[in-house]
Amino acid sequence: MANPICPTDCAAGALAAVEFNECAPAIVASEIKRVFLARPNAAPFNDWKLAAEWTERISNTDLTEPDAIRALTVIGDKPAPSAVTKDISNKRKWIVGKDHTINFTVDEVSDENYEFMRMTECGGKFRMWYETHGGYMFGGNDGILVNVVMDDVLNRGADEIETINGVATWRNKFTPDRTLSPIYEEAS
Repeated sequence: MANPICPTDCAAGALAAVEFNECAPAIVASEIKRVFLARPNAAPFNDWKLAAEWTERISNTDLTEPDAIRALTVIGDKPAPSAVTKDISNKRKWIVGKDHTINFTVDEVSDENYEFMRMTECGGKFRMWYETHGGYMFGGNDGILVNVVMDDVLNRGADEIETINGVATWRNKFTPDRTLSPIYEEAS
């Protein structure tokens, strides 16, 4: 899907359709269950809605394929973005974008996952997609160009476990494209 087309004058433009159902409302589980990261220059998908394209590109071990995508099993959330506004003439405000954030925790801290976290400490950007327990994938053919910061967390307490906490951030006026995930697995 393309971004919405915004009016170029003061007219409101066409209103998108809405749907509400009193007897069978569309309720969707929202927790993020997987984050997918690739190099910033990874090739876009031809059609991100095809499972075959995902299974061809997801590899948690291939170190040579420039378009490989790493699949991280996480517990995550995406709070409402913060609008970035600019004061312009005649006391008007213009929304120039929104600052989006995804917070995620990796609770399986293998040596490989720990070294992946350390690699992100170099900085730089990544291409990202994310999937929810509701069965939706977000990111479109191109993914989302994000900054990622990941840190090792060691909590005190005999029953605590080591985790890796991550934060992905980006600025865009629009929320990412969404589709039913072509690779969703209930048990993953």
